[in-house]
Amino acid sequence: MESKIGLMMDLPDGKIPGFYAQIVKALAGKVELFDRDKEMLIVSNEEQQRAALDVMAHFNIETSIMELRLLAEEAGLTDLFSDYGFTSRAEHNYLYDKIVIPFRFTANSPAAEVDQAVLQVEEHLIAQYKEGDHDVYVVDRQLEELMHGIAKAYRCSIEILR
Repeated sequence: MESKIGLMMDLPDGKIPGFYAQIVKALAGKVELFDRDKEMLIVSNEEQQRAALDVMAHFNIETSIMELRLLAEEAGLTDLFSDYGFTSRAEHNYLYDKIVIPFRFTANSPAAEVDQAVLQVEEHLIAQYKEGDHDVYVVDRQLEELMHGIAKAYRCSIEILR
């Protein structure tokens, strides 16, 4: 998963429709937007974040920052996904970094036991994807201890990916 920065704009009520277009035009000359979705602008790094915040300050638009994780296109999503992320207009899938935790089973975990552990993990799964030769599982951050417990019960261990 690739880190991205979401900038949520708090657009004032009652502004004419052209106001948003003015903002987008001002951003176009100064910021490399990776993506956007409704009132959220998505950039790739802190330099682009600062440039976008300068434009927002010019237009007196309050903006909140949120760390996002861009999922690989081939990532499998579960029904829980919409509670932990969103799909942008460009059809990229993002997770809110603060509330999810990605992990994988360590290489020394017995394959047969991992298969059994995964069956237990599936009910909590938000997304799953491949990273190299490893399957990566994403669950609610509050379930980290439970994931360690499941792994331990099946004589496996997991590695949290930060």
